[in-house]
Amino acid sequence: MKISRALTNLLIKSLAESMTVQLMIKTARLLYRDYDIYKQTGIPSNIPIQRRDAANQIIRDVIEKDHVIQFVTTLIDVYKKGIMGRPINVRFLPQILAELKELGLVYSEKEGIFIETSQDQVTRGWSILEEAKIYDFTFIRIDIVDNTKLVRKNKKNVIESVYNDFKRIFKFYVEKRNGRIWTWEGDGGLAAFYLHDKNLEAVLCAMECLVELFFYNLMQCPLKEGLDVRMAVHAGPCQFFNHSQDIKNETLRRLEQIESKFTEPNGLTLSPGVYSDLGGKLEKFFVQVPVEKGNFVYQYKLCWEE
Repeated sequence: MKISRALTNLLIKSLAESMTVQLMIKTARLLYRDYDIYKQTGIPSNIPIQRRDAANQIIRDVIEKDHVIQFVTTLIDVYKKGIMGRPINVRFLPQILAELKELGLVYSEKEGIFIETSQDQVTRGWSILEEAKIYDFTFIRIDIVDNTKLVRKNKKNVIESVYNDFKRIFKFYVEKRNGRIWTWEGDGGLAAFYLHDKNLEAVLCAMECLVELFFYNLMQCPLKEGLDVRMAVHAGPCQFFNHSQDIKNETLRRLEQIESKFTEPNGLTLSPGVYSDLGGKLEKFFVQVPVEKGNFVYQYKLCWEE
């Protein structure tokens, strides 16, 4: 993220005018456990460091590590909770938040994190996830049924138009629910959810997509056989990468298995951990289905009433 000079100066002023050097170090160590201001500045430990110099060094290190969002979140926590029971009046927080808003980020009190506000600035990691770290996500996998047959039987321009519509529909509902598309292969893809109520948001997104595609087939789809899809939702830990297109881990392998083996055309299948978060109103739409080794999945299918 490109940090403006105005934001840099505000962060330096905030530290220098709100805290002693020792409190600045304690704040930095909330983010970097073994942070050593003397090592970073090169100043001998027997020489006192001026507030401005300490603040300048800490903010320089934060920017260099691309941790500005995490550091501002830490400052907000310090403002709310203090340090070791001592209240801290962190100055210039409103101005800092205003600068971040100009970058398309606002602080969510509900989530306790910064959230992207502009669809034009949507990033794979919500602008807060760190490269190669492991996080708990909820994933949706969506796949077109009999893709090869559809491509073989229909004209190229027709297939391209339908598949573009398919991606547009999926993307709309994923981003509506604060999810992110991680991979897309033309006939399907993978979406990740990380923020508040991620299991519920992912399931609602998947159900909305199925309803939208149902009406798309009914009223708009030019394919004689219609466009059938399979969807699955599963949650678990996964390493985050900003650019990798082929992240492989046990969570994603299980998701692929649930979608390919246990999901019917125009159906949605949930793993037990996701299903358990739904609550009574949504649970009734899903049917428990036994699978291998005494395990269960939960299936939903959109169809006409008989």
